[in-house]
Amino acid sequence: MQCPAARSLERIGEWWSILIIRDALHGLRRFDEFQQSLGIAPNTLSRRLDALVDAGILERREYSEHPPRYEYLLADRGRDFRPVFLALLAWGNKYFTPDGESVLIANKKTGAIVDPIDEDWAVIAHP
Repeated sequence: MQCPAARSLERIGEWWSILIIRDALHGLRRFDEFQQSLGIAPNTLSRRLDALVDAGILERREYSEHPPRYEYLLADRGRDFRPVFLALLAWGNKYFTPDGESVLIANKKTGAIVDPIDEDWAVIAHP
């Protein structure tokens, strides 16, 4: 596929994957933390974590040998997903929250509420 958006969706388009990345952005690392946060079936979580590791979005690191246990850390590709996630959050907050905005996004340094969607841009296709 030539379209970068389509190629990206091949890697993270499944909604469980986006929620796992969201939780990783909030600092969750371990299988049981993701499972508790998401209420996801263990087999589904295992498949999604494996796919995110294979795509280079998460890195798997062993933290216990007996029994073997792993934590999942954001790789560069996963950390770079932050602005995409914030834009998705802002869009959903604007259009799909029946009782008004349920999440506010603030600048870490100033505490000011911000809107991560900047309308002053254009997509330029390269041949």
